[in-house]
Amino acid sequence: MSSKVILLYGSGPNVGASILKKFAGNGWKTVAVVRTMKDEYKDSADLVLQANFADAQAIQKVYDQVQRELGTPNCVVYNAYALESFSSDATKPFAAAPESFAQDLAVNTVGCYAAASSAASGFAKLSSGPKVFIFTGNGFPTSIVPEQPGLGGGKAASAYLIETAANALKEDSHWYFADERLPSGKPVMTDLSGEAHGDAYYELATGKEQGPWNYTFVKGKGYKKCEDTMDHAYTPIADLFANLKK
Repeated sequence: MSSKVILLYGSGPNVGASILKKFAGNGWKTVAVVRTMKDEYKDSADLVLQANFADAQAIQKVYDQVQRELGTPNCVVYNAYALESFSSDATKPFAAAPESFAQDLAVNTVGCYAAASSAASGFAKLSSGPKVFIFTGNGFPTSIVPEQPGLGGGKAASAYLIETAANALKEDSHWYFADERLPSGKPVMTDLSGEAHGDAYYELATGKEQGPWNYTFVKGKGYKKCEDTMDHAYTPIADLFANLKK
């Protein structure tokens, strides 16, 4: 029986490394995709690749290479992010250059879309085993942070993509926007626990059914339903037009 494969875009020394360690410890083949190749990353996974996460074609090429060398990934994690558009003044949310905003969206949303697209195609070819896509999110889809339009807007747009997939594809695969929280339910911001991510992501990757798409979790406790999370109406276009006739 061949080993299951996890492909992680955006590996680093904390969250990414902890996720890969957790999966490797449970017999999975691991793939780390890094923005910049460094010596400390070279032995962090069974296969370590470099890619520009702002380049959708590069993301697809990585996926194709993983398929050739290790097989179709059972779990794809998009952990990459960009924060180029930043304003030091909360009253000036459009202070950053549009080019910086576009660069953020290229990584935070278009990159996610590219990774999700290739993952969905791969999942359709797997006859059995886990088929899970996890996007590393945060509290921005429900909290407005005016100083970070590219990160907040990008995370919110990707949350839309994940919720869409969790509804449209739930019979065949599972899709999650994973968001670590404090015990109070508030966002952890930059105080992320790599260990908590590893535990939560492995639980999601081995789950039998689609759980809450907006998976808010607390270190040492697992899933926690937070008051600021919500589901949206899943309405295909045909249903939208049908509603107009009623």
